Amino acid sequence: MIKYPEKLSKGDIIGITAPSQSANLLKIDKAIENLEKFGFKVKETKNVRNEEKYFVSSDGKTRADEFMSLLEDENIKHIISARGGEFLFDMIPYLHEYKEKIQNLNDVKYVQGYSDTSLLNFYLTTNYNIATIHAENLNDFWMKNLEKTQLNVIDIITENYKNNEFIQESFDKFQLVEYEEGNYNGYNLTEKVEYKTINNIKSINVNGRIIGGCIDVLTQLLGTKFDNTKNFCSQFNEGMIWYLDNCELTFVELYRRLFQMKMAGWFDNANCILIGRTFVKDVVCEIDIKVALEKALGDLNIPIIYDVDIGHVPPQLVMINGSYGIFEYDNKKGRIIQKFI
Repeated sequence: MIKYPEKLSKGDIIGITAPSQSANLLKIDKAIENLEKFGFKVKETKNVRNEEKYFVSSDGKTRADEFMSLLEDENIKHIISARGGEFLFDMIPYLHEYKEKIQNLNDVKYVQGYSDTSLLNFYLTTNYNIATIHAENLNDFWMKNLEKTQLNVIDIITENYKNNEFIQESFDKFQLVEYEEGNYNGYNLTEKVEYKTINNIKSINVNGRIIGGCIDVLTQLLGTKFDNTKNFCSQFNEGMIWYLDNCELTFVELYRRLFQMKMAGWFDNANCILIGRTFVKDVVCEIDIKVALEKALGDLNIPIIYDVDIGHVPPQLVMINGSYGIFEYDNKKGRIIQKFI
């Protein structure tokens, strides 16, 4: 059974921590101000504004300890990662030492973030059946006027959808590049959104439990004692809807990672795999994204949809790991229904 938190109310405290890189200091105060406009209070851990060598906020043990301080604090109702990064995996061995404490939490709260943070989310959901949110990190809430993708997060954590459903449609336009220092005035949405399939299916309707994240970092779990993915997926008779965000892997490397995940049994009961848009464009060895997906996943005989509104190319859908999902695709557009059951 998936564990969902209660909805947030005005006055509730959101915890901010930095499990990978520290916050962007040009954005953090504006982002916190925006959260406070919704009536939330904010509590930061010590590492949020601290940057050590190698683009981490602190050493792995400190990051695990500070994250756990928020997870165990019953006054904290929600946790948002300050930023993505490169080395979140450093903290997972130390976080795993808290395994019994995490299993015995009296109440749970959403942990929110994407990119490097998606490894933390994936670990928590697949090892402890705690629902987590693949959505913007704190930095992305700094905009003068929040976009639909940020507002969807606010809706999910404040409305009582626990026994109902949350519906998102594919976006009409996307932004061609990601600006780390830009976007204060909103996204520059210029490119037409068109979902694609590797087998040119016109229409799809599938259901299953939702799980996924940034493929660049999820595969770090393979072969480690922290990988409980097969056990997690096998408990759901309805099967799985996987979603994956490719941040910067070449298409050759994307093929390798997907093939490795398949060989490890991660996709054994997958009903559908959604692949997000990527900035990667270079074709290596005549392998583009479609060829990579066909080579790695074509023999699964399930729908494989790519260029989906997921990940680093904004805007993106909010994906709740562990939720029951229904994905509909028709004529290059998509719709995701998530039920918190």
